[in-house]
Amino acid sequence: MDVNFTNLSYVGKVRIEMSSPRGVEINAVDLRVKEVKVDGRKAEFSYDGKVIKVSSDVNNYVEVDFEGRVTDLLMGFYRAPYEGGYVLTTQFEAIGARRMFPCIDHPNYKASFRVEVAIDKDLDVISNMPVEDIEERNGRKIVKFKETPRMSTYLLYLGIGRFEQISTKLRNIDLYVATPPGKALKGEFAMQVAQRVVDFYENYFGIPYQLPKLHLIAVPEFSAGAMENWGAITFRETALLVDQNSSEMTKRRVAEVVAHELAHQWFGDLVTMKWWDDLWLNESFATFMSYKAVNALFPSWRVWEEFLVSETSSAMFRDSLKTTHPVHVKVEREEEIEQIFDDISYGKGASVLRMIEDYIGEEDFRQGVSLYLKENSFSNAEAKTLWESLQRASGKPVIKIMDAWLTKSGHPVVKLSDNNGQLRLTQSRFLYTGEERDLWPIPLSLTDGTSVMRFLFDSETLDTNLDSRKPVKLNLNQTGFYRVRYTDWTSALRVCTGPADRWGILSDAFSHLLASHISVDEYLRLAKEFVGEREILPARELTSQLSLLRAIKPDRVRDFMREFLRSQMSLLEPRRDENSLMFKGLVAENLALVDEEYAKAQASKIGDYFSVDPNLRMSVLISYARVGERPFEVLSSLYDKAQSDEERNRVLMSMFHIEDKPQYALSFSLLLSGKVKRQDIARALIVACRNPYFRDVAWSWIKVNFNAIRKIYEATGTLSRVSASIIPFLGLQAKEEVENFFSNLEIPEASLGIRTGLEILQVYSRLR
Repeated sequence: MDVNFTNLSYVGKVRIEMSSPRGVEINAVDLRVKEVKVDGRKAEFSYDGKVIKVSSDVNNYVEVDFEGRVTDLLMGFYRAPYEGGYVLTTQFEAIGARRMFPCIDHPNYKASFRVEVAIDKDLDVISNMPVEDIEERNGRKIVKFKETPRMSTYLLYLGIGRFEQISTKLRNIDLYVATPPGKALKGEFAMQVAQRVVDFYENYFGIPYQLPKLHLIAVPEFSAGAMENWGAITFRETALLVDQNSSEMTKRRVAEVVAHELAHQWFGDLVTMKWWDDLWLNESFATFMSYKAVNALFPSWRVWEEFLVSETSSAMFRDSLKTTHPVHVKVEREEEIEQIFDDISYGKGASVLRMIEDYIGEEDFRQGVSLYLKENSFSNAEAKTLWESLQRASGKPVIKIMDAWLTKSGHPVVKLSDNNGQLRLTQSRFLYTGEERDLWPIPLSLTDGTSVMRFLFDSETLDTNLDSRKPVKLNLNQTGFYRVRYTDWTSALRVCTGPADRWGILSDAFSHLLASHISVDEYLRLAKEFVGEREILPARELTSQLSLLRAIKPDRVRDFMREFLRSQMSLLEPRRDENSLMFKGLVAENLALVDEEYAKAQASKIGDYFSVDPNLRMSVLISYARVGERPFEVLSSLYDKAQSDEERNRVLMSMFHIEDKPQYALSFSLLLSGKVKRQDIARALIVACRNPYFRDVAWSWIKVNFNAIRKIYEATGTLSRVSASIIPFLGLQAKEEVENFFSNLEIPEASLGIRTGLEILQVYSRLR
């Protein structure tokens, strides 16, 4: 490629070594195709803007001469601006490579890539492999990269611009963090994490990292959180950069995201799924392994508790809807691919992996995974290949169990009842809209406080020899992906052995509240058992639940929410450990929303905002948004002064908690002004729609600007995820109008998210 950095254009030539006796179809989207040669001879071709069709037989290779434009889409080869400049960068997963160059853009067609780029002499260029040679010619430089291993097109990377780098060495691997100018030192924490995580994975998988170098690249504007391009991983700045102004939550997110993307260097890059219906193979495994790695590096963080909150809980919520899909989901149209990067492909799959590891044992699980990777290196595999490896390593019926959990939508609920004085267990499918008959092989565990039972529950009903009058707790340590319905919730709480079990009681009870199986009064009676809770995990769960209930009907829970959060704040005040500091920030944010007195005290710190503990800054901002004078002007001034994406995001999100209607409305004026990064608009809209007081303002703005939002997120799955998140809250304001508006939209790339949002709206409306 010869790239004109200033004019955002390029000319290129691609040579694909291949053979095909029936001609060939080559993916190429919105390129100018100048010439096609087959085996050195000019060939006839047709091109419709999406596919180049060549009818000639191919014996050795196809060559295509083409031209392209660098776009402002957040997909393909695009321009990512920062203050004072921009970089050109790629995002190819799932089908973006075809937007930069003609290729066979399918994960099952792997190739080795040799990349050569001509650029201006003052620019840097990064790709998957190290530079092999640099040649100067006519005032420009031609950079040639070493050949990659066999890999799929979506993992290729190209970045061009002015990068600042820091580097280190891990044995024979050159490790770099590359950022826009002036930010590289903020990548030191991520680089230290990466060194230790690569070590961990090499030992765990028994396979060394395969490339001679590894780049961690901060991309200033990016629709995803991060992307696992082999040897050249890209990140949002908030997922890679840490400094003294970063909160404990941000630091943990950076560690987890770095570990997630590094897991992909084996699981996804070295061994790749054959087609996108096994996307979960990549994402679930990287999610599960990232927690394993971070737990090994930072055991005091107790990240398996975070796993329950961030992965299992969100996945069970999504999986309780009729619009859910199996972990292994049939993908027939390319528009559907981006929409399955969701809580099912990540969180449910990871939770099922945790369940099966608990069932077969950690060491057998590790050996099975290592076997799978070694036997399929540089190739493609399907889910059943992994189950066969785990079954061979453990000797347990992994295939039978996993087939059911991955090919069926939804998950079970186990109900407890009395059968002539003995405990009876019954299973069915859990749905917010009404349970259905169904059956799973459940690795079930339970305790009555004195003994523990473990068995595979694979029938509709099971009679035990336990006394039905004695309280029991099912799903010990919450390793199983199933709900439980107790007849007496507080009694079950008495036999819990740790914070994960107490979390499970709360989580299950809340799901039954959303399904209308228990009343709000019954739920609140159980919740009051947690006032004075000393363990962060259950306390954090209740904080999250009350926050959602406040967004649905604020008056119903405000008094109890204030009481509970005040009790937590007083317990956290003397604590200085990192987990408590992180949770204190979350408690403070929520307390600021329901406690006028606390909000006034926090708002008074706005003049000295940049010296406030980073964990508590959000509470200061929310407090000022609610009770401060001229909140929009003051907060937008702070936004302009902020020096990092993390800081700007805090300020932007706080604006959508303003409780003065004209000032709140002004906050929307920022979103399309060019001041806010496109990647951040989606989250701002979600926060705005959760504000229970001015949804009419949010709804008016979204209706008018919906097409502009759609354009911003074209070719990504973002619009689908945003739709699922905003529709349920907007509909609480104007149910019929919102339902009509979204039901009548013809938007293939967001269809699943819209259907999901409309179903959640029914659940929230019923609860309200």
